[in-house]
Amino acid sequence: MTRMPTVYHISDLHFGRERPPLVRALIEEINACAPELVAISGDLTQSARRREFAATRDFLAELAPPVLVVPGNHDVPDWDLIRRLLRPWKRYGRYITEDLYPSYSSRTLAVLGLNSARRWSPHTDWSRGRLSAHQMVEVERFFAGAEPSATRVVVVHHPFIVHELALGRGVIGRKEMALECFGHSRVDLMLSGHLHIHHSETMAARSGERTLVAAQAGTTLSDRLKAGYANSFNVIELDQDRIRIRVRRWSEAGGFQDCEQLDYRRAIAGWEPEVA
Repeated sequence: MTRMPTVYHISDLHFGRERPPLVRALIEEINACAPELVAISGDLTQSARRREFAATRDFLAELAPPVLVVPGNHDVPDWDLIRRLLRPWKRYGRYITEDLYPSYSSRTLAVLGLNSARRWSPHTDWSRGRLSAHQMVEVERFFAGAEPSATRVVVVHHPFIVHELALGRGVIGRKEMALECFGHSRVDLMLSGHLHIHHSETMAARSGERTLVAAQAGTTLSDRLKAGYANSFNVIELDQDRIRIRVRRWSEAGGFQDCEQLDYRRAIAGWEPEVA
């Protein structure tokens, strides 16, 4: 039997506030399970300090599978306004990668990362993110060259959906523009983080349009937990007609364990939940 492509979706590592036992357990599980890709949807650090980026770099170096990573709002200096405005990605580029359009392509999988964090915001809350029209040009270009049979995935930090426990946080800016572009490019799955709450559902830009699956991961390694939500990450199994998301949650007694499974199947109008 052919093994379904698997993506480990981890997020909001927040090195500087990480929990060391979880770091070691995650490395061992990823290397033992050997997924096709590890997708990291931002907030690698707590305060974008050198030592935090260095710890993130060391963590990434221990992972055997390919890794695709995008930054989050915590990866922009928030304690130095000049550095934030003039050189927001300097440390991220030095320690992690200078590529703000990271991608991964195979016969079965096409994944593009987009940077949704911004050096400034028109909102008083500068942690909010947005996408740009220029980024949508890159989305169209990348997926135009993807294998027709590949599952198409976009990775960003900020959410397209907001859980009821985080209604005041706001969704990603220019959401409708991005969803319209993703629909034209036949994107299947969007991965994000930011809220420290695991959640997934289907969504479309407008009523009646092709639906996509939006999946959020919780905080995988940090002590910055939301009430009732433990550290977690998503294991995503993919084929042309099915997306399975297994949420693995940390238990002090038994390490990372499956706690929830969500299945989606391809339909005429896109993706829909699979009812048992």
